[in-house]
Amino acid sequence: MIESYSQIFQNLKKDIYSKIYLLMGEETFFIDKISDFIENTYIDKSHRSFNQEIHYGKDSDIESIIGSCNSFPMMSDKKLVIVKEAQEMDFFKRPNEKGILLLKNYLDKPNHSTLLVICHKSKSIDKRGKLYKSFTNNTIILDSTSKENKVYDNQLPNWINNEVSQKGYKIDDESVFLIIENVGNNLERINNSLNKITSNKVDNTIKKEDVLNFVGISREYNFFEFQDSLIDKDSIKFSKITNYFTSNENKYPFQQLLVYMFSFYSKMLIIKNNNLNNPQTIASSLRIHPFVAKSFSRAINRYSVKSLKKILAYLSELDLISKGIKPISFDYKSIVREMSFKLFINK
Repeated sequence: MIESYSQIFQNLKKDIYSKIYLLMGEETFFIDKISDFIENTYIDKSHRSFNQEIHYGKDSDIESIIGSCNSFPMMSDKKLVIVKEAQEMDFFKRPNEKGILLLKNYLDKPNHSTLLVICHKSKSIDKRGKLYKSFTNNTIILDSTSKENKVYDNQLPNWINNEVSQKGYKIDDESVFLIIENVGNNLERINNSLNKITSNKVDNTIKKEDVLNFVGISREYNFFEFQDSLIDKDSIKFSKITNYFTSNENKYPFQQLLVYMFSFYSKMLIIKNNNLNNPQTIASSLRIHPFVAKSFSRAINRYSVKSLKKILAYLSELDLISKGIKPISFDYKSIVREMSFKLFINK
């Protein structure tokens, strides 16, 4: 039976367990979260040395796994068998008829006292093959990369807030945005970053300084700060960032800067054309982080539709020049300074 991560986890927290779990797919965070929860809660600590077995795929075979599942617990009514890194087991790499039959026979009639968890990371088992089809209704299957488990980019802020809350902490919008901008959308990496922060916190509120200090994020300028300096007409900050960019071409390639600015002004044109007037509406309509939406809302009165169209046309021309399509010499420092100045004066 296929279930989503949230369905499985809600049942586990209610102490509702299946006898067999197949956890598979590229999103390893969900696999680890379920596996770790079962490992840390299912068997009482005093009984784990006898009744909790952890097998690693590279050093295991299907015969020994099934043998462990069929053996009975000692001084307890339940036993836990977890297979980690199952994708490294020869059987899962190259399934054979004998092994599939052995597995299917167990899956059809599992030991009533054993809970089996199979963690198959990096990719899902081929759903067209005999191996996958051998898993029966006795098995709860998690496909971590399926649509129902996908956390889309616009859902990441809420996801981070929920994870932080579960850890007993709070986090401000700027810190959430900073994590997403620098760590990306890999849930495992985000969770590892949150763990680094919380393990070093004295109070229970995560701030920008915590993210900078504990996640290894550089204090260098970024495109978002450049965008903010344009919106706020902060000439001092604008000059510092422009000078920094022109001195670090390798870190700030022109095409990346151009794409970022084109995206910003394109979104601003959508905002103006659709009369989106507050951060909440902007965030939901453009599917952007609320913290970013606040910056866009500050920019509403800075630009007219006419000026935005003119800026976008100018950026398109720069794109042609930078790619050598327009026969004009391209010098990184000169063109970044010229572009920055024109965007700053809004002409």
